[in-house]
Amino acid sequence: MSNTTYNLSNMQNALVDSPFREIKMLPLKTIVSVRASEWQECLDLIHKLCSTKWDSKRCGCSAFLHIKQYVSSDVVTFCMSADYTNHVPGNKSDLRTLPLSSKAIKMIENLLKGGSNCRNTRISVLNRIEEWGLKNLLYMFHSDEDRSLAIWMNERLPSQNYCIFTAQLLSFNASLLPFAFGFQSPSQIALMTISKSVCIDATHGISARSMEVLYSIVTHHPETGKDMPITYMITNDHSATPIDQWLVHLYTNSGFTSTNIAIDCSIAEINAITAVLPQAAIHFCNFHVLCAWQQNHDSKVKLDASYTSEQLGKYKQDLKNDLKDILVESDEEMFLEKIDYFTERIQRTMELLRRWERLYIQPSHLQYLTNNYIEPWHNQLKTIYMNRACVRRLDRLVFILTDDIEFFYSEEVERIHINNGRMGPVENKLSWHSYAASQIQEDILPTMIISPSDEIRNSMDDSDGKWKIKSFISEDL
Repeated sequence: MSNTTYNLSNMQNALVDSPFREIKMLPLKTIVSVRASEWQECLDLIHKLCSTKWDSKRCGCSAFLHIKQYVSSDVVTFCMSADYTNHVPGNKSDLRTLPLSSKAIKMIENLLKGGSNCRNTRISVLNRIEEWGLKNLLYMFHSDEDRSLAIWMNERLPSQNYCIFTAQLLSFNASLLPFAFGFQSPSQIALMTISKSVCIDATHGISARSMEVLYSIVTHHPETGKDMPITYMITNDHSATPIDQWLVHLYTNSGFTSTNIAIDCSIAEINAITAVLPQAAIHFCNFHVLCAWQQNHDSKVKLDASYTSEQLGKYKQDLKNDLKDILVESDEEMFLEKIDYFTERIQRTMELLRRWERLYIQPSHLQYLTNNYIEPWHNQLKTIYMNRACVRRLDRLVFILTDDIEFFYSEEVERIHINNGRMGPVENKLSWHSYAASQIQEDILPTMIISPSDEIRNSMDDSDGKWKIKSFISEDL
């Protein structure tokens, strides 16, 4: 025990250096005396210099600090009787167990007071953490990327009841080891089981390695009225094999039985969907169909030298307009006549025509004529959450999809449930019906009630049977 009695001005002299830069620590099993009038301030300074807070740990640490003051004594003693276990103060990974600082809380309060919603506030805080160089602690569980991903797939996500997919792929290239893995949250599984129409697409440019792509299945959320991804797969194999195994996994484990699937003009996706879900109707995105037509127009449509370039351009434009006309034709007789104008072998191409012509699309799937749900989702992912930059490690992409994205969609559903902000499609429709009903004049209301005997009256005599009320918005109902 030292004979020195410390105060706030020289308290740091009682501490020793830790293995980490600028972090101090109390010497183990050494009694340190401080003035009784300043012991609380000295303890706060120790917390700050040692990067510790004794009442904030929930990691099973057995460190113990004895604080004693004897009766009629003006000295308080500190003694570190047991060392730290399960964590190291000052280590960056130790930050996960500490509470938010007052500075961080103040920043969140200012964002919320300024009108920022929960999602934008969260993104702003995470961006600030990234500026501090600390965000990698949230997703990087090992310096080796493959081992960090293994922790995500085998420990972190299963502990949150995620459904995990891992493909079994053969390598035919010694320089490239193929892989494919996917994951799906419980809320995504619940939505997938009731979704009859979906979009499937892949997006490139997600990482620094150009071969890696992200596959997503997106559907229309019935409560928010917006697009929502319901499963993901990350792979560097562009063949049909990983897609086929992925869809088999979803069919077996997640109840994937959609009857209408919109895709780009991808042969690999067609083969996989046909093998796993033969009953599903495959529809090509109209935009990609037009792009394919345009590409073939430019490369294959030619006229002899007697025509000028202006005449050739007009001919191509007229042809493109005619094909657009075919694309949106809803009458079967007119559709076949227009197709017959371009080909004499219509029967051989009927299966292909059913994949892009509006005529053969079920009414419930008409909102999927283009990939207008999945393309905005990919744009939102790259613009808002990835800041238009490729990730260097896939464990960061997994964190974005399972933490940032999942939080946004769960927060959006909760917002609809508590009627906060913009209404969802269900509430909007009910509100519109309520408004239409409020415009009915009161003297007309009795004439809208039909008795079981098909008479217009509101008397309850002979009330046994089924009563009917005319529709407020349709004269035929």
